[in-house]
Amino acid sequence: MFSGGLDSTAVLFRLLTESEEDLRVHHIRMQNREARADAEQAAVDSIVEWCGRRLRTFRFSQSGLDFSGLETIPIDFISVAYVACQVAIDTPGCTRIAVGTLARDLDEIKRSVCEAQRRVFAAMYECYRARKLGEPALEWIYPVYSLTKPQIASLLGSELRKLTWSCRRPVHSPSGYRPCGECKPCRARIDISAALQN
Repeated sequence: MFSGGLDSTAVLFRLLTESEEDLRVHHIRMQNREARADAEQAAVDSIVEWCGRRLRTFRFSQSGLDFSGLETIPIDFISVAYVACQVAIDTPGCTRIAVGTLARDLDEIKRSVCEAQRRVFAAMYECYRARKLGEPALEWIYPVYSLTKPQIASLLGSELRKLTWSCRRPVHSPSGYRPCGECKPCRARIDISAALQN
């Protein structure tokens, strides 16, 4: 499951360079009131092209969820579980789903959300198995779980890292989009840049 951010790009990079498995990389174009879908899409397109050209080929697909009519921002983890189930069923022989979750990002609240994500997925997938579709079991894997943000940034290298997008509230400009510099992911990117210079 690929968003175009640092963490999911690091997952993609590791799977492409540290395994020879066939990969299906799926992006969810998620519209909500943060209006970051276009900025993320540009990053996704650039990263997919870069990795396919520099590393090796893989299957890429995407789908969309539009929550722009809602005042609140839906929980991304649950949306990812829903789409991941559909993608797994649509991918014959799929036995694992990789996501870019980090240990340091999981406070107690997020841990319960991740458990809810797996419960949602399991309930949905059980319905599909009852229809004799899919593998008997699917495993969620976390290829960058133990890494820190600076380690992830270093793993990607400057060229690939610059293609990623993290900002939750992008600012539209005549040349495209620029990060707001104020949201939590933007502040984390500033800290990462400082750590890499030390």
